[in-house]
Amino acid sequence: MNEPFNDMAIFSCIAEMGSFTAAAQSMGRSKAYVSQRLSSLEEMLGTQLLFRSTRKLSLTEAGKIYLGYCQDITKSAAEAKRSIAALQGQMEGSIRISTTNSFGEVLLLEALLNFQQKYPNIQIDLDLSDEIRDLHDGDIDLCVRGGNVTDDQLVAIPLLNWQMYTVATPQYLEKFNTPATPDELKAHNCIGLNHEMTVSGWPYIIDGQFQRIKVSGDFTVTRNSLIKQITLAGRGLGWMPSYVLENELKSGDLVRVLNDFEPPSFTFYLAYVYQKAMPYRQRRLIDFLKDWFSASRNSLEDDISTV
Repeated sequence: MNEPFNDMAIFSCIAEMGSFTAAAQSMGRSKAYVSQRLSSLEEMLGTQLLFRSTRKLSLTEAGKIYLGYCQDITKSAAEAKRSIAALQGQMEGSIRISTTNSFGEVLLLEALLNFQQKYPNIQIDLDLSDEIRDLHDGDIDLCVRGGNVTDDQLVAIPLLNWQMYTVATPQYLEKFNTPATPDELKAHNCIGLNHEMTVSGWPYIIDGQFQRIKVSGDFTVTRNSLIKQITLAGRGLGWMPSYVLENELKSGDLVRVLNDFEPPSFTFYLAYVYQKAMPYRQRRLIDFLKDWFSASRNSLEDDISTV
């Protein structure tokens, strides 16, 4: 037997609006029609969904349970309609995507600008923060983060591999010598993020073991772009992600050191909460980002790794 989807939508609207009159006006129907359809739905289910009084409506226990299913179905139906419209060239709406400051500024922004040029009716809300965002609260549609995604309720798609590099200008190394081992960093002025400089240390692989080396310097900052700027000024050894160093390593303005001690690569993942009925605009952006980083950024890994 076919489910009475129209009656389910009417019941959902009545419950959300709080009255038959408001629901009827919202749907462009008469109050009598709306009341009749609800009665037919209750008769089909064999139970009462709403307590009716002259002052207000309230959900029965069965109504509370049934409402959730009705809302899911009506939401899916509306999204399906938007998806079909999108297939016909009507891409519109907003997408909120979150990522780290440096990845957003260096790599993701360019991709999003190209996506928006292709779909000009899409509004992008780009949230840049190094804090981890909770994707389950519904405020963020998509998220790009480095490291493993351990939440099994999230879909995680790998976008880009990257490493942490220790770099300096040729002039700095000529003046203060090139460190041969991570332990020799203690004799250098080091530039890095606050937490790594003051708490955790810089990670390296030493004798096959993962170790963190405590370093010190006269500058600690909160942005990789500032680490690069200070390092380019010849002030010391900087420690930052490979993806922010593409141009400087190619030009020779910065030089990698301690290559043999670098930790394994990390991966940036595009993550989102699984949805049975994902908005078409989100699906198009996911596919676009997968293609973008596959086509445009494979060279980043190859070019930097040979420098």
